[in-house]
Amino acid sequence: MNRHHLHSLVFETASQGIMITDTAGVILTVNPAFTKTTGYTEKEAVGQNPRLLHSGKQDSAFYADMWASIHETGSWQGEIWNRRKNGEIYLEWITIHTIKDRHNKITHYIGIFSDITERKQYEDKLTYLAHYDVLTGLPNRVLFLERLQQAIEQAQISDQTVALLFMDLDHFKIINDTLGHMIGDQLLQHIAIRLRECVGSDDTIARLGGDEFTVIIPYRHSLEPVISKLETICQQLTIPFKCKDQELFVTVSIGVSLYPSDGEDTETLIKHADIAMYHAKKQKNHYQLYTTNMNDTFLRRIHLENGLRKALDREQLTIVYQPQMNLSTGRVYGLEALLRWEHSELGVISPAEFIPIAEESGLIVEIGEWVLRSVCLLNKKWQSKGYSPVKMAVNLSARQFLQHNLVQSVASILEDTGLDPHYLILEITETVSIHQIESIVSILSQFKQLGVEVAIDDFGKGYSSLSYLKQYPVHILKIDKCFVDGIDADDSPNRAIIKAIIDLAHSLNLRVIAEGVETQDQLGLLKELQCNYIQGYWLSKPLPPEIVEKEFIAK
Repeated sequence: MNRHHLHSLVFETASQGIMITDTAGVILTVNPAFTKTTGYTEKEAVGQNPRLLHSGKQDSAFYADMWASIHETGSWQGEIWNRRKNGEIYLEWITIHTIKDRHNKITHYIGIFSDITERKQYEDKLTYLAHYDVLTGLPNRVLFLERLQQAIEQAQISDQTVALLFMDLDHFKIINDTLGHMIGDQLLQHIAIRLRECVGSDDTIARLGGDEFTVIIPYRHSLEPVISKLETICQQLTIPFKCKDQELFVTVSIGVSLYPSDGEDTETLIKHADIAMYHAKKQKNHYQLYTTNMNDTFLRRIHLENGLRKALDREQLTIVYQPQMNLSTGRVYGLEALLRWEHSELGVISPAEFIPIAEESGLIVEIGEWVLRSVCLLNKKWQSKGYSPVKMAVNLSARQFLQHNLVQSVASILEDTGLDPHYLILEITETVSIHQIESIVSILSQFKQLGVEVAIDDFGKGYSSLSYLKQYPVHILKIDKCFVDGIDADDSPNRAIIKAIIDLAHSLNLRVIAEGVETQDQLGLLKELQCNYIQGYWLSKPLPPEIVEKEFIAK
């Protein structure tokens, strides 16, 4: 095979497109790969100018620079957007070389190119995935950190301030776990859209993951624009979201830190905004600006969470019991089990402080199982002593109620302890019962089949799910202390509320327990209203099991 034939074979079989022009830019020849890429046959291309392929995406300055480089260095390579015969735009990587004669005079130009459209799309996709959240299309944590650093640097040179908003959806896990991840994902997408409508084009919204969003707001001098956007965000997110057939109500807790007063670097600003967010959630505010004394609160929370993880092993957790009286008989009907914690260093910790920490950290599942087992063991122990049986109520948190094996766990504890299910009452709040009615009804029905009674705690205080109540196989409504307070006043609206709850419950064959009864007058009015049971300081404060046994059970 002679050399000329070999060169011809390489030209014809090359996978890259090849185009040769004269010095006037007229195409002299092309190879089959050129036709495959551009759609133009050799007959259609020869005699034409390479402008035949121009897409219009590069301006004249681009080509001027390209040809200047070719004539200066003898070659050029780079990316060019060109157009196929069918009008489709594609990206090619092209190398252009000059061909010179023995006198070093340019005689031809040769362009060798490859279609890199798919590769570019893949690279762009990888770049997008590295910087954007796939679900919402918002910047992700990586791009958020870059934007925050850029905002700080810009603020340093332009006399600006930067507000960082760190937001967390309240009770999103309940929605996600009860309605499913598909509904949860749709909700997050809707929230992203609303957030975009609430802020300006100079602001950056990002999703850090889960239900955590951030907003970076550059501003000058006055904080008023930031407060206005905060209030708009809170207001817009309270408007119900429609996800499939579900109407969802959402609240948000937002923490705010400011550059440079609350931190001069990204890490400090994020940490302080996060602390402020937890403070907003704890105080049930929509938003909270960071203050220096929040550090102490945050550090205490971390200290308590760490201590709570060891509290069971160190036997720092105890259970006290508050008696409940049957108003018809005047006898103790049951006991509500209440958790207490005495920290080795900090002393007695209020349940209002440590229960939310246990909820958020997930420790409530292990602790709740221990409480349930302890209560059942104690009740069985008293029955074994020959005491009159009493019902014992145990609170189930939202996190516990969402366990997939909750019913099996309760059944196993009852079997292990030997306690008749009839003597166990599980209390849930209205918050648990506002999502996915079918799932809630299924779990409650399984408890009913097991023989365990269910009470709805703090009824009327939360979402007042009257339309759901008739569907739930529950047995008891508990009226919160806030309604019992002041019912003995002549013009008390609480009296009418309690009467309505009792009448509603009785019409549905449910029993009613009034909490927080402290006076004889309150007791008398509740009797008149035909309340079934009461608990509160009029009867007894929560007591250790040995005192309860002596004063109420052994009699």
